[in-house]
Amino acid sequence: MTIAFCKRHAVRLRESGRWLAAGLALVGLVACGGEEATKDVPPPHAVTEDAVGYFCSMNLLEHSGPKGQVLVPGEDRPVWFSTVRQTVAYTMLPESPRVLSAVYVSDLSQVEDWRRVDPDAWVEARSAWFVVESTATGGMGGEDPMPFSDRASAEKFAQQHGGRVLAFNDLTEDYILYPSGADGLQPAGSGMTENTDGVMERM
Repeated sequence: MTIAFCKRHAVRLRESGRWLAAGLALVGLVACGGEEATKDVPPPHAVTEDAVGYFCSMNLLEHSGPKGQVLVPGEDRPVWFSTVRQTVAYTMLPESPRVLSAVYVSDLSQVEDWRRVDPDAWVEARSAWFVVESTATGGMGGEDPMPFSDRASAEKFAQQHGGRVLAFNDLTEDYILYPSGADGLQPAGSGMTENTDGVMERM
């Protein structure tokens, strides 16, 4: 199955950046959304043995580090992700649903070790704080945004492990889709390869 981590879609993403931002604002669930915007948000699901990563096709329980899940309207099961980077990348793909009920990532504010996340601790990604470019690695072995519900906890983590603190809307396409390393196209730990046409495909 072809996944559009490719050059032509990267151009489309950049050209449609304003449209995507407006769409996310309409969907709601932003940091300043308030009680009215979040009262009907479905709760996160528990990670079970049936939870398989969308990109890597591996069981989430086989990986350490923070994870993610996206809830799509009309779907009973979440779309699971083995890393935070994969979770955010899914929201940027043109092929992904434009309306998302919720985007959850592990909340590291409630754990001592980012490698051992609390399976019941989740935070809505669009209201979370992320430590990027730190020495901490995600479940697939690459540098991964480390999510926190509390900014003070994120700042403390950055002091201990390096990096800087960003809000969801500050996570750029270049950082998420084209991390340093490899050929600049393959998201770290995405479980994808580039075919002869320069298109990223799921393994």
